[in-house]
Amino acid sequence: MNTKKNERFAETDRRIRKAFTKMVLNKKTNQISVREICEATGINRSSFYLHYADIPALITAIVEEKWTESVERIHEEMHGDPNIFSEAYVAATLREAKRDRAFYRAYFEKFGTAELEKGYQTLFENVFKPFFRRLGIESERCMEYHFEFVKAGYFAVTRKWLLYGCPETPEEMAKIIKRSMAAIPDDLPPVPDELFI
Repeated sequence: MNTKKNERFAETDRRIRKAFTKMVLNKKTNQISVREICEATGINRSSFYLHYADIPALITAIVEEKWTESVERIHEEMHGDPNIFSEAYVAATLREAKRDRAFYRAYFEKFGTAELEKGYQTLFENVFKPFFRRLGIESERCMEYHFEFVKAGYFAVTRKWLLYGCPETPEEMAKIIKRSMAAIPDDLPPVPDELFI
């Protein structure tokens, strides 16, 4: 493709994402159709399908983009502090969720935490397994149970907070979550950089 076609393709993609993101402020994701997105952006259905196979593919692409941007902002705000369970780090993640709360609320309604699961195997292998071994837990299955409990609890609380409209500040929620995870010490091994890429 030449440069002009590339620019036009990228501009159409931005318009599709922007239209969808605006629509989820007022509608559930299952109430938004490709036809509506096309009408809002002034494109035809075939143009939409050049970009995305369907609405879930669009949502996944937006989540990946937002996740990457959020992780970069959190990492910058925390000055590379690797302790993902510190109160400050949890508050930073909640500020990011609140920044795009309508979108993330819609995302959790549609997909739960399915797409977010992808990066967690690295976290489990490099951070939690060494921590569990320090606690004397050697069974891989036991480690997985503990990890699933912590992960599910964090996302359930975050999802509920988003559904309530974020009435507490991110800092207040971080305190609530930190109290819930009181058994997790502040000296976990650092999160590997590749998790943030």
